[in-house]
Amino acid sequence: MSVHIASCKACQQDSSATDAAAVSSLMHVFTDASVQTQGAMVSALLDRMHPAQLRCLGAKLALAARVDYIKRLSPEISLRILNYLDARSLCRAAQVSFTWRLLADDDLIWHRMCEQHIDKKCKTCGWGLPIIRSGGGARRGTSNPPNSNPPNAQSETLNSSNDANPETLKRKRMESDASASDASSSTTSTQVAPLKKRSWKSIYAERLVVEQNWRKPKYEETSVHAHRDGVACMQYNDCKARFVTGGHDHVVRYWDADSNTCLKELTGHTQCVTGVQFDEHKIVSCSLDRTIRIWSISRNFECLRTLEGHRDGVVCLHYVDELLASGSADASIRVWNILSGQFYTLRGHTDWVNKVVIYQKTQLFSCSDDRTVRLWNLETRQVLRQFTGHQDQVQSLSISLPHMRAARASIESKGGAPKLVTASADKTVKVWDISTGACLNTLFGYESSVMCVASDTLRIVSGTADNRILVFDLESGRLMHSMGVDRMEGGNGAIQCCVLSDTRIMTGGDDGVVRSYNFYPPNLLV
Repeated sequence: MSVHIASCKACQQDSSATDAAAVSSLMHVFTDASVQTQGAMVSALLDRMHPAQLRCLGAKLALAARVDYIKRLSPEISLRILNYLDARSLCRAAQVSFTWRLLADDDLIWHRMCEQHIDKKCKTCGWGLPIIRSGGGARRGTSNPPNSNPPNAQSETLNSSNDANPETLKRKRMESDASASDASSSTTSTQVAPLKKRSWKSIYAERLVVEQNWRKPKYEETSVHAHRDGVACMQYNDCKARFVTGGHDHVVRYWDADSNTCLKELTGHTQCVTGVQFDEHKIVSCSLDRTIRIWSISRNFECLRTLEGHRDGVVCLHYVDELLASGSADASIRVWNILSGQFYTLRGHTDWVNKVVIYQKTQLFSCSDDRTVRLWNLETRQVLRQFTGHQDQVQSLSISLPHMRAARASIESKGGAPKLVTASADKTVKVWDISTGACLNTLFGYESSVMCVASDTLRIVSGTADNRILVFDLESGRLMHSMGVDRMEGGNGAIQCCVLSDTRIMTGGDDGVVRSYNFYPPNLLV
């Protein structure tokens, strides 16, 4: 005896004409009945049905009760619902149907997803994604392969032991007897492909792949012998795919980052070049010869002005618009107006000033061999706050600001403060709260002095005297990676400078080599 229901496939195969007529007659009675009567009929039928029939009926009701609310609702409401999904769930939703795919791939949703993750950590999932600025050769589709040939013949490199004293490492910056050979200016012409409009989903996917490369880590490493007697300073511009280096050979060099080609060599300093910074119009460099030089890029790298006044070598510089700050071995800081050449002096440190950073145009951070970090008010020319805690010389500092200017302005307008990161010869890196001066975290794991540090809103990168690169997570302080070149493999001396961008880590050191770790190589396709 069959215990299925009439609409069940198993029952339909054995149903007779009499059964079909009975079902048709019952349906007419049910259709003509009132709503109350229909309810009573259904209730009576359910009470008399076999359990197997109830199971079949339940399966049928589950299918009948399914409602594609995304398809039935208006697109505006459906998009609002999909906005609550994470990236993985959105990708799964796009596989449901054609309608779901159109909505799940909508640019509004993925634009919000990019805003939530790019250049900052998402509060929900804990992931942050790099910006990957457009403009570099790898982004333009150029096919220039990395070039590791040095602009000049490689000479002997400086040797340094693992336990080298940072005081010795720094004080040994001396005038080189060898004269630097003039490098001819080389220009490369690349055809820039027209920009194509991309979906926000593809942008998110591309940045996700790069972030995964950061976490593995997976990168393409290139190197170039940049200076004869060691690299002392460096700056990299991710948008223009250019970087500038200064060396112990008294020379400033301007490079193409994609091909590792020296585009211009600037001579004029008579001692080690200790600081460089550049933009699309100019290059500013400082040296232990007590001078600061301003070079014009548009005028074939002509030296426009030389600023003098420090009583000892100039160790570092930083400028914002027309405001330039310089730190010196005479323990003073000078704040210059680049246009007029006028300056005033900030005094308070008692030893070499190793790093200066202008913050919000009205404040300045400085670190020194006197083991302190100071925050200055440039309007009152007084110390606002002093950060103490390091047990040895503070070699470098960095402010964990977003790479995007809009994000920086948002932080400042909301009254939020980024974090201050400092590196010391006491083999630690410290993270500070700028607004209170409290030490939030101390990062250990170093076997030698920390010579340089760079940071953004996601990571901290530091270089050490034993030629190692340590990458930490800024928020948790967890050591992510330890990279670098061992001495057995050719690594020699300390890493004197490091830079961090959305897609690269670049370092320069006593061996005269600039190394680039590219987490977004040109052959990466999404």
